[in-house]
Formats: sequence, structure tokens, C-alpha cells
Amino acid sequence: MFARANRHPGMASSGFRRGRKAPWEESGRRLGRRLGVLLGLLLIFGPGAGLRVERAAAQEAPSPLPRIEAAETMFDQALRAFRQEEYGIAARRFEEVYTQFDFHRKTTAAMLMAGKALYRSGQYEAAIRVLDDLMRTYPTSRYVDEARRVAGYARQYLEGRGAVAQPLQLGIALPLTEDDVALSQAMFNGIRLAVEEYNEDPGTRRPIRMVFRDTGNDPARARAAVQELAEANVDVVIGPLFSEEARAAAAAAERARVPLVVPLDASNGVAEGRDYVFQANPTLTMRGRLMARFAVRNLRLRDFAVVAEFGNAASERMAEGFQDEVLREGAALHYFKLLPSAADWYRLPEEVGPDTLANVEALYLPIAGARATTYVGAALSGLARMGVSLRVLGNSAWHDLPMAQQASAFSTTYANIFEVNPDDPAVRAFVQRFRALTGQAPTERNQRLVYTGYDVARYLTRHLGAAPRSLPDALRAAEPYEGLALRLDFREGPVNQGVFFHRYRLGQIDRLR
Repeated sequence: MFARANRHPGMASSGFRRGRKAPWEESGRRLGRRLGVLLGLLLIFGPGAGLRVERAAAQEAPSPLPRIEAAETMFDQALRAFRQEEYGIAARRFEEVYTQFDFHRKTTAAMLMAGKALYRSGQYEAAIRVLDDLMRTYPTSRYVDEARRVAGYARQYLEGRGAVAQPLQLGIALPLTEDDVALSQAMFNGIRLAVEEYNEDPGTRRPIRMVFRDTGNDPARARAAVQELAEANVDVVIGPLFSEEARAAAAAAERARVPLVVPLDASNGVAEGRDYVFQANPTLTMRGRLMARFAVRNLRLRDFAVVAEFGNAASERMAEGFQDEVLREGAALHYFKLLPSAADWYRLPEEVGPDTLANVEALYLPIAGARATTYVGAALSGLARMGVSLRVLGNSAWHDLPMAQQASAFSTTYANIFEVNPDDPAVRAFVQRFRALTGQAPTERNQRLVYTGYDVARYLTRHLGAAPRSLPDALRAAEPYEGLALRLDFREGPVNQGVFFHRYRLGQIDRLR
């Protein structure tokens, strides 16, 4: 639904466009290297993070034992997976090396590395079994001392530190392509702060380990990234950023039965009808539905009209959702019009006319696009010229308008999906932590990504490992969450229904709910 030229759903006013770089952005290649280093050096909050890969297990040594080419190739593949921290895949591949062939040069090395991979993934009992088998079966192997050491660590965790049994794994699937790396950096920083906050809590029993995959801003790579994360046994995945990626990733997640939370995409058809996929950003249709529901149930309005813009997908989708929900609630929709073009927001009296709105209590105007604020001003001026008395209903584009007095004249009420209160002590504390991490506070251009990453990750940390329910069941049963900038509520389906509702009154904005 969102083309590459405007791929950031719900962020039309944020200034994100391909080809435009904010002043704070470094070149994509340079920032990509920085993110790569960050991910490479990131503290893995799981047991055994300091355990090194022994070169002896990876190198060939003079030996009279047979060399089996297929086993050598499989060992190299497993070792690459281990070095990339794909411990689940590595453990399975190493096991194949020592179980599928007669005794050969890599047999004992594969057993040692399988034990290490199992240990790194928190599967301590399995690691002990493999390493004990190595020591018992091949007592003269040069890997026995290392196997004993690793098995000893595993026993220490099982016997003395059972509370840190198996770490939880949070998959992150974001693009590192040159044009997108700054966006991924911003979201990753928010996610990282939420994970660090969780891991630093003294009450945390199962720390979270982050596992990153590059989606390449490509549907095929996004699909492969989710498949790889599923094979690595992650508990949940956050990502990707854009619509085409999200659709491909959602299909892969559903097949693999791994929970996926899409943080930004607002297009229809990503999460609907799926058990393992959730959209944190309400779809455009859902935004219209939620505004209508609030107008009927909370504002006690019954008679509505809708004016939207033809050819503007966002405006049309919100209008359709509003219309459907008004009728579903048993209220009346007296008038529905799609303006031929954006310029017609300046001609609202001629396009609609005061007589058309005579019996209407509220008029829904879902205005969207790069010039939304300008068109909002034009619509309000047109309504003032008509002299109508009704309530205006809107969407996020109506937030924090420069023409607050005009909006107050119609008690303008709107649904808003993102709001940061800079005076909130929790927000101020977050900004300090973000500045300590990056050297600067979130900017107007990247704050949507930063706070979304933080709120989505923090929400998930509250429900990861939610026994006896699976994570999808836990999210569907969870009470609404209010973060620093987002509300999240999946009780009625996989598309988030948590939004803010505001009203203009006396030139000021009041939060109604």
C-alpha cells in the first residue's frame, strides 16, 4: 500500500523521504559500519557470553584419521553459524557432522562445538550430555579438557544459578541498506534501551538476548531473515519496517509459528487472519473505525457525515473504516463524499454546502499527506464561512495545529496514534539514557522510530516467557499498555487498537482518553 517513495506509514509529517538526509544523519555506509560494530560488540545478556571459540576446534591438524569432504563442508557451515551467534542452527549442524558419518577428523571437534553451541543457547542439560559423551567415548581427545570446562560451567548454572536457566531471545529484523540504516539505527537504539532496562532489573530471572538479521529492504530477504530467526529459536521478532517486507515476513512468521510484531506498517492484510502476527501501528482502516466507535460510544453522537480525498489512499481507508463502524454501531451516516482532488479542501463550501450538513452532528475529515496541516486549515476556514454548527472529527494530522482557535470553534476531536509528553518524568529519564547511548536526544525526525522501538520492546518484555500461555495468547489477553509514546491493545485482534483521543477547547488540546 505504501510505495517506496512514501514508505513510512503514519509518518507523513515526519520528513522521512528517500533521497533526503536529516542534518544529524551520517552517510549510510559510515553509519552502517557503526551499526555493524554495535551489533557485533553488543553485550549478549545470556550465560557464557565470555566463552571463546577455540581455534583448535576450527583448524585442521595432522591426523591419520580419514578426511570426509561432506563432513568438512558441513563443519565449516556449522562454524560460520556459530560465529554469527546462530547457536540453534550451529548445534544441529555440528550434531550432523558427528552422527551421520563414520569416525573422521572432525568428529570430536564437532562434538565439542555442538556442546558449546548448546551451552550458548542456554540448553545446559543437552550441552552436558554431548560433552560427557565426548569425554567418555574419546578420553584421549585433545578437546577433553575444554569439554570438561564447558560442562562444568553448565553444571554451575543448573546447580547454583538455576534462576538464569535459558535466556529469552528477541529477534530484530531491520534493513541495513544504505538509505535505511539510519532508520534502523534509531529503532534499534530504542529496542536496545528497553532490553537493557529489563536485563538490569534485579528481579529479572531470564535475561533477554538480542538476535539481529538484515532484511535488506527486500521481501525475499525479509522472509529469509524471519526463517533464520525462527531456526535460531527466538521467542519473538520485531520488524520489518516497510509494507512489502512486512507482508513477506508475516507469511514466513505464520508458517514458522514464531510471533512477529510489525512496528510501523499500517497497511491492511499484514496481521488480519493470522495467529502469530501483530501490528503495533493501527491500520488506516482501524483508525477510522476507532474514531467512529469513540464518537458513538463516548461522545454520544448519532448523526454523521464524511468528507475525504479521492485518490489519497490514507484518507480513503480511514473514511471507509469510519463509515463501516458508524453503521455497525447503529448510528446514521447522512453524507459521504470523496473530493476530486486535494485542492478541493479549499472549496469545501462549494463541494459540500451548508444545507447538506444541516442535520449532521459531526463531520469526519480524514486528511493525510505531506501538506495535511495546510488542508486542515483550508477545511476549517471553509466550515467557518458556511456558518455550520457541528463537531469536527479528525485523525493524527489534526494534532498540535497552529490554528488551535479555529479548531476549538468546532470542538475538534481526533484520534492520535503517537504522542510524547516532554514533561513526563519517565520521558525525561529516557532522553537522558538515550543521550548517554548515542550522544544526543531523539530528534523530531527520528523520535517516532526511537520511541516505537522502545515501547514495543518494553511491552514485549512484560509478556515474554508468559507461562502457561504462549506469547500470542498472552498478548491477546494482556491489559492495554501505555508507554512513553504508544498505546498497545490486542485484546480484540492482531491489529493494535490502542490510540489517544484529544479535543481542542479554548485554543488548547485536552486529552479525552
